[in-house]
Amino acid sequence: MSGFRPDIRVALLDDHAIVRHGIVSQLSKEPDFLIVGNYENSRTMITGLRQAPADVLLVDYALGPSEVDGVSLIRALKTKFPESRILVFSSHYDPATVALALRVGARGFVGKSQNMTEIVKAIRVVAAGSVYLDADMSYRLAESSTGPVSEFESAVVEAEARLLAGAKLSIKEREVIRCFLDGMTVSQIAEKFDRSAKTISTQKSMAFRKLGVTSDNELFKLKHTLEEL
Repeated sequence: MSGFRPDIRVALLDDHAIVRHGIVSQLSKEPDFLIVGNYENSRTMITGLRQAPADVLLVDYALGPSEVDGVSLIRALKTKFPESRILVFSSHYDPATVALALRVGARGFVGKSQNMTEIVKAIRVVAAGSVYLDADMSYRLAESSTGPVSEFESAVVEAEARLLAGAKLSIKEREVIRCFLDGMTVSQIAEKFDRSAKTISTQKSMAFRKLGVTSDNELFKLKHTLEEL
């Protein structure tokens, strides 16, 4: 259709050509994605983004030995392109690395072992302004924050706070999720707040979308992280 422009502009940074081309090929199939850049190093990405801005930057955390480290890369991209949201894509998928990436400005993190469906979901969540972590990693981060003190403990705690802040739940959505986590049903919550069951269900669904969860089970995995709602 003339004048139509996909909703989400995506730029990719990875130093492995096969990985890049494979991801671009898959993402290009999404009707609301437009791939505006496909870069092999940080220098060409920074140059390219000046000419073709992106809504989401899908970047590898650990590039080649001649490249800057992941933390420095995220900080540089965040400073130079504040309107772009950074989604890290890496084989280094452990709580410490994830927490550190979120701490310095990433808006989400996906592992290279995850399937393309998860990556597509993460791009959409981050593009919408929320923070993306899958339920398992969110749970692992929450567990890490209650374990022995480590050099990454403060980063883990901040990552949890960033997850909640990034979700941007409304007051009513927070009320619904808090009650749901306390074991209340939709009908009970509706009665408590004098709202219709349909309204409560809608508010629950909106909160799920913002939190990046798709089921009750995923929500309860996040229960520790969400205790401060």
